[in-house]
Amino acid sequence: MNKIFIGVRHCLQAHRVVVKSGIAWVYLIPFLFSMLIVGSIFSFTGGLVRSIADPLVEMFSLTTPESTPEAVAEKLLYFLKIAGEYALYGILYLFSYYLFFKLQKYVILIAMAPLMAYVSEKAEEKLLGNTYEFKWGIFLLDIWRGVRIALKNLFLELILLLLITIVISGLSTVFTPLAVIAVPLSAILMFVVSSYYYGYSSFDYLNERRRISISEGSRLIWDNKAVVVGNGAFFSFLILIPFLGIILAPILCPVGAVISAQKNYHEKRETE
Repeated sequence: MNKIFIGVRHCLQAHRVVVKSGIAWVYLIPFLFSMLIVGSIFSFTGGLVRSIADPLVEMFSLTTPESTPEAVAEKLLYFLKIAGEYALYGILYLFSYYLFFKLQKYVILIAMAPLMAYVSEKAEEKLLGNTYEFKWGIFLLDIWRGVRIALKNLFLELILLLLITIVISGLSTVFTPLAVIAVPLSAILMFVVSSYYYGYSSFDYLNERRRISISEGSRLIWDNKAVVVGNGAFFSFLILIPFLGIILAPILCPVGAVISAQKNYHEKRETE
């Protein structure tokens, strides 16, 4: 548990490293990206909800009448139709925003892969003194690896979350009193799983530059899973902050991973 907080603390220290590395200007890139993604989400969500809700409103006759009826029964039906229409749109909007919020984390990890690779390298140069000759071919391969890792992690996370949901729901059905602890337990497990895979993406940039294979890198990350979960938890909490989270998360988390590397991330590998 202590190492999880260490991972979070290293992310909190990351801004100072960004400034000392002379790359504070990189915040402008996710700032512009955040404006684009937030605008796209609101625009796309509105169209998606209307395309789903409008036919349902017509099908169940939830369209609000143009004038308020006089009869009591008709008034009740009138207000029920209003409530039904607003409830339908509200539920669809909430579900859509939840879905986009869930996916936006991986959209950020994929779209911001070049930026995350860059800030991670600059932080390593500042903290560890390691320099790497820049070659476009290698840089593009590193970005492609970051995208592949993010997509693989998205798939694995969704599978694990589904399994957790099925197991917890099944146990709650068989033994009803277990439902009291099942909901918070499943929420904690899902958060830990998600945090691990978000942190994985930030730490893997270190493995890329050392030309460590994905399989060996996965083992190395797993050996340091508590710190990785702390890094990913910080990413998750940042993304909860509207607009600002998209700006800070793709910069502070990769740099936080480098700070963790400076402390002890690669100690095991170097002593083998």
